[in-house]
Amino acid sequence: MPETPRVPEAPTGAVPPLLSTPPWTRPRAPRAAEPIVVQGLRKPKTPAAESWPPGLREEFAAVSDTWRRNEAPVPDDVDWAWIAEYFRSGAALRDGRGGMRGARYRWLVLDGPDDLARELLADTRYFGDWAGWVYVTPLKRFAARHGLAARPLILHAAKAHLSCAQALVPFVDDATAQFMIKGMGKSGVESASRAWFAWHGPAAAPFVVAEALRKPGPKRTYAEHGIAIIVREHGGACVLDAARRYGDAAVAAMEALGLDPLDRYPDPLPEPDEEHVRARYPQVLLRGREQALPVWATRNLVTMLRISSIEDPYAGCEPVFEHLDPDSLAELAWAVYQDGHVRDDWASPGAKYALRRLGNAETAARLATVMGRWSRNRVWTGGLGALDVLTGIDSPDTLRHLDRLARKAADAKRMREHARWRLNAVARERGLTPEQLADRLVPGFGLDSGGLTLDYGRRRFRVGFDERLRPFVLDESGKRRAALPKPGVKDDPELAPASYKRFADLKKEVRAVAADQVARLEQAMVAGRSWAPAEFREVLAEHPLMRHIARRLVWSAGGEPFRIAEDGTFADVRDDAFALPEGAAVSLPHPLLIEDRAAWAEVFADYEILQPFPQLGRPVHRLTDDERASTRLGRFSGGTAHFGRILGLTSRGWELGETEDGGFRRQVIRTAPGGRRVMAFFTPGIRVLAPEEYAEQEFGDVIVLSSGTTTPWRDLDPVTASEVLNDLTRLTS
Repeated sequence: MPETPRVPEAPTGAVPPLLSTPPWTRPRAPRAAEPIVVQGLRKPKTPAAESWPPGLREEFAAVSDTWRRNEAPVPDDVDWAWIAEYFRSGAALRDGRGGMRGARYRWLVLDGPDDLARELLADTRYFGDWAGWVYVTPLKRFAARHGLAARPLILHAAKAHLSCAQALVPFVDDATAQFMIKGMGKSGVESASRAWFAWHGPAAAPFVVAEALRKPGPKRTYAEHGIAIIVREHGGACVLDAARRYGDAAVAAMEALGLDPLDRYPDPLPEPDEEHVRARYPQVLLRGREQALPVWATRNLVTMLRISSIEDPYAGCEPVFEHLDPDSLAELAWAVYQDGHVRDDWASPGAKYALRRLGNAETAARLATVMGRWSRNRVWTGGLGALDVLTGIDSPDTLRHLDRLARKAADAKRMREHARWRLNAVARERGLTPEQLADRLVPGFGLDSGGLTLDYGRRRFRVGFDERLRPFVLDESGKRRAALPKPGVKDDPELAPASYKRFADLKKEVRAVAADQVARLEQAMVAGRSWAPAEFREVLAEHPLMRHIARRLVWSAGGEPFRIAEDGTFADVRDDAFALPEGAAVSLPHPLLIEDRAAWAEVFADYEILQPFPQLGRPVHRLTDDERASTRLGRFSGGTAHFGRILGLTSRGWELGETEDGGFRRQVIRTAPGGRRVMAFFTPGIRVLAPEEYAEQEFGDVIVLSSGTTTPWRDLDPVTASEVLNDLTRLTS
């Protein structure tokens, strides 16, 4: 950081009061040496109430339950009266737990008439059927449909397995409060407990106050944490009102706890040194960006971030953020993240909070880039939690970052898998396939049919990308320039540098995105993916970026190949206009499926069209009749390859087999359509810890597996077979 700041420091009077004199610098009333205990408190006997946080009922109702619910779908001719009598008479008890008894219970409770469903929910004979952690999902669904009628069943389940208390969030009463207090600090339940305290607040306080004044111990500590959440969300007055039900002693004891959330900070404080802040942290600007916080005020702000977490942010943070510039806060958050290493985690609680709460689109891009480089060990030691922070940052590009992590992250086993799982969940919510969602995540970069206008103030330039995605620059007269000029002294001092930087960033982003999309389209060709005509136009033929790639490929609709001409129209191999057949799927055909491939190659040569990946010139391989009938392909037996080239297959859709005895991997595997798997064997194997020990590997047979059973090669579709043969031919030649 330069010694002389770019922006003048604000006077003390302009600094937000909480940063000027933070609570830890003020005199503090002495606390009692021992916690005050008030015994004999009799909690109110009030009936259970029901109150749903916004969106939670819908979330509970829609929670995925396919592992059991879809196993036995509700019959079309279901007899609800018969099922009700089946349980009412006790006949279900003779059938044993699970099986049709469990399925019929779900049918009636989730889909049957309300009166019969609620009668069954009240039948305690069947409570034990749902007392297990695996039943959290159906219990949530029961609560969503029947509310308080499902509460006794859920309470019973929570007594057996605390994880079931997750379904109690919409209810408030003393029994529920006990489970929510126990849930604090318990993995899988704490988030539900926190949501319960935060939502019910004043209604929950009378039940929690009594537990916060009991003898010191874990339960009192958890109750005090619950009180802190209530105070943070609803203020301390509601807690004192609840304490008044128990008398003056309880009120005095609660006041002694310190109900002002601003006074809840650790002792000692993790305050950074002022010189450290000056050297390691950026200036934080006030709103309007004309003044910056003094270093000492930035130090207090960093302290607030350090004592915060996503679950428990320091109460002074939000009032301070209102006075500060969002972009400079985002830079501060990144500096907090970079400022320290945390053992066994990817970031400190304060850094996680700062990134999630203050991060912007640039922060998300930085974090995603870092996450994509993490090793397997880094991901295993808490790194997956970064996905929660990344998706919590307010950025329009979050899904694009997830998509890139799902395909490119260095840790293929966990980071890619979990990023893909999150993307698939979003796709399901939107009624799309994962591939369709990926289509819609390709950025347009603000380009239109002619490119993008950059403003230098006294002059403007038109920039864009040609058919090979090479950048071009046109001046106001339409003359092509070799490059975008650097800002001059007569240009606007703010507009021109910003425009110049935007184009530099745009070129990098387009290169990266284009490379990803070329690889994705090549995979679509191999997998035989198709698009509806309207979808094809939207995400490919007319997309500001993708159209440049799509115009350099041969497409097919209704079995007829076509290309996208320079003016955006469609043409066949004779250059005649081609109309997309109504309702016909559009595909990107593999050369094996293009009959007049030579004629198409001539068309592309005449127009000097270079394809983004080999399509027309792609090698085509076919199995012999004997190979098609065989379960083992021997044409590569005895062929050798360097271990590095085998590892390189992972960039072409293959994966290494599991580690065997001695730390060796001896197979490469490719997943084919229909769930089949192609497995190629080699020896002596690649040793995980020392791959160079056996540099040359010798290949044996190659087999096709379906559901773990070896099948004839004829079961593999011709395109996949050609691709497998091509990869292994290149590898062993």
